[in-house]
Amino acid sequence: MEVEKILSYASLAAAGRNAVFGTEQVLGEVRRRKSGICVLLSSDASKRTVKQIGDKCAFYGTALIKLPIDMEALAKRCGKVSPCAAVAVTEPSLAKEIIKNAQQ
Repeated sequence: MEVEKILSYASLAAAGRNAVFGTEQVLGEVRRRKSGICVLLSSDASKRTVKQIGDKCAFYGTALIKLPIDMEALAKRCGKVSPCAAVAVTEPSLAKEIIKNAQQ
């Protein structure tokens, strides 16, 4: 997994307003868009958050990538001030690149 490349694509998505932050917003986005997105999850997300997002992504066939970084680092790389456990990248081309780099 190439974490730096994944984070750079996530920051591009955030800069282009093609990312959704926070557990509830990510869950809603996964429900609305059944394909073409991916979800990034921080390593220190709560068990409840991991289960909720994992179940929803599995049900809708959305790619879920668990990153080895904490909430604060994930938020900082995406240009946010407050920590966030989950980020959904909604731009299909960026999501595809993130998934490709996660599989390496």
